[in-house]
Amino acid sequence: MTLGEFLNIPLSEFNMKVGSIPESEPLYKIVQSRVININSIKDKEERKYWRNLKRINKIPNEYLSIDEINDNLKEALKENSNDRNKIR
Repeated sequence: MTLGEFLNIPLSEFNMKVGSIPESEPLYKIVQSRVININSIKDKEERKYWRNLKRINKIPNEYLSIDEINDNLKEALKENSNDRNKIR
């Protein structure tokens, strides 16, 4: 399926595809962590687990342009390279 085809599928078909993800797949827990109602979970440890997953897998609210992403990556690579040179 191409990206164009994916972007044009009806919501019902999308929900069907997402609903068919096996629980053994890592993507299943990512999707679950985004849609689960944490307040409905009674067990404190389980609630803590899902709250942590929700935090880890949240979709950022900020938008970065491709240029900003590239600049951030270049900066991170420079810092990593400098750190590696310090170790040698």
